Amino acid sequence: MTDLPPADWYTDPEDSSQYRYWDGSRWTDHRSPRYGTPDGEAGASGDRAAPRHRSIRSLLGGTWRLMTQNLRPLLVIYAVVGVVYLAGEESVRRGFDDVFGDTLGALVDEVASVDPETDDEELDALLESRWNDVTDRLESLSSSTLAAGILLMAAGAVVVIAINIVQFVAFGQVAVARLGQRQMGATGALRASLKRLLRIVGVGLMLLAMLFAALMVASLLAGLLSPASGALAVVLGAATGLVVMGVAAPLALLTLMTAAVGPAEPSMRYARGLLRGAFWATFGRMVLIFVLSFAATVPALAAAELLGLLNGVVARVALVGLGMFPEMLGVIAFFTIYHDLGGRHADIAEPSASSAN
Repeated sequence: MTDLPPADWYTDPEDSSQYRYWDGSRWTDHRSPRYGTPDGEAGASGDRAAPRHRSIRSLLGGTWRLMTQNLRPLLVIYAVVGVVYLAGEESVRRGFDDVFGDTLGALVDEVASVDPETDDEELDALLESRWNDVTDRLESLSSSTLAAGILLMAAGAVVVIAINIVQFVAFGQVAVARLGQRQMGATGALRASLKRLLRIVGVGLMLLAMLFAALMVASLLAGLLSPASGALAVVLGAATGLVVMGVAAPLALLTLMTAAVGPAEPSMRYARGLLRGAFWATFGRMVLIFVLSFAATVPALAAAELLGLLNGVVARVALVGLGMFPEMLGVIAFFTIYHDLGGRHADIAEPSASSAN
């Protein structure tokens, strides 16, 4: 006998603009607007023209409350992610040291400390000397040492990228489950994240390809205009690229969130449906979240630098810890926007329209 979902409010299978109450065995006639709070006073039916976003104040306050109410699973996720991230970062660092030693670091330091008054010949001689140090270092390595170092760097980079994706998805799983009046623990969120890892990587690569195509179009436009005015071509090309990236950012982020928690259908098409009629409200909220996340992170990094923590293992652990709450709050806020637009959480089972009456 199939276990039925517990009594709760779910998205109405007959009308996705509404919630409908499931009493544990059948659907009742109690409905509530999909974009409001599902309770007995919310009304008998939803208004499709109602605003799809909560107020900025409600978004920020709700994000904080959701984080504090689910702090335990979020901290467990962050701890797991932090350990794996630091291991991947250490792998990259060791591989880099095995291959390049301090030669590339010396080259970068020399370039950074060059006096602007230095003439070109002296600068070329300095760069050539340091570059020769790099090539001599590489030529002195055995093929096995070089291969092992490159493998360490590549494996570490893959781990760092993958675990950041896992963190994004896991935080989103917890947030959207809670917003849907359900619970998801750290284990379930991490498991769902691993299951969706390849999907979100594929979606990310698709978005990168589209970004490169847009930048190529902007570059082509600048090239066509350059005979008339080089400065105008540069300005128009840069402006076109910025406009394309700015306008596409909400769709791209919603596409990634759909891949992270949404249904098994083309992520971009689903995201376009969520964004329809709500672009500017969504765009404004996303910009605000980016700005606030950046504002919360920069002072922490500045404090770490002033305390001399930017060298060694202590620095890396400190930076991971300092970024914890801004990352949590930012991801929760983004997935709150996804939920408010009507985005589904496919990893939490909801009763279907054909369930028992």
